[in-house]
Amino acid sequence: MGYIAVIKVPYSNAGQGVFTITSKEELDGFLKWAEENQSYDQFIVQALVGNATWSSTGKDGSKYYHVGTVPNVKNNTYVADLRMMICATVTGFEPLAIYARRARLPLTETLNSVEDSWNMLGTNLSIKNQDGTWGSDTNRLLLMDRKDFNRLGISLDDLIDGFIQTVLAASAIDEMAKRMLKANHFQVDLFTSLNKDPSFINEVMVLPGTGDEEVEPVARSSTP
Repeated sequence: MGYIAVIKVPYSNAGQGVFTITSKEELDGFLKWAEENQSYDQFIVQALVGNATWSSTGKDGSKYYHVGTVPNVKNNTYVADLRMMICATVTGFEPLAIYARRARLPLTETLNSVEDSWNMLGTNLSIKNQDGTWGSDTNRLLLMDRKDFNRLGISLDDLIDGFIQTVLAASAIDEMAKRMLKANHFQVDLFTSLNKDPSFINEVMVLPGTGDEEVEPVARSSTP
């Protein structure tokens, strides 16, 4: 992938376990972290969406890239995402809240001076305090009822698309959950066929009626 990719730990959230790779140094940094900290066997590797000049390129030559926010007075644009919360009612899904988040640093046209691409591409607001507790960087939060929300440059059509995507995602999770639980029994074979990570399975799976007793360990693969 030419040192342009995103690597994720599938079981993390809140922006943890996500590594943006834009150089050999960042890839080496991830490999060192994985060797020292990671106990799982599988990672998710995805195309990286960056600037038009340094995004991942698909097999067909296609390329996705961030348009970014509306340029500020310094002509800087920022990577941002839109988060939509929905709720289920007796008449169907309804939007509940909308907000956006932007990255710490502006998007650059080149990677020549970039030391940590996460600061330019990561939008998660979670921050780890020195005492080990977690906080939130609300300075990068863009609320819909404030004028800075207009910096996103999105239209009503974009909001409708976001609502539809959120509904489809929530529905897919519900359908998967129903497949996983039939006749009040968890479908272990289906779960292990979809998630072939022995370390994770050994960590979370327990036999019915055995309390904290783990299932018989699954052999780990010798390949990375």
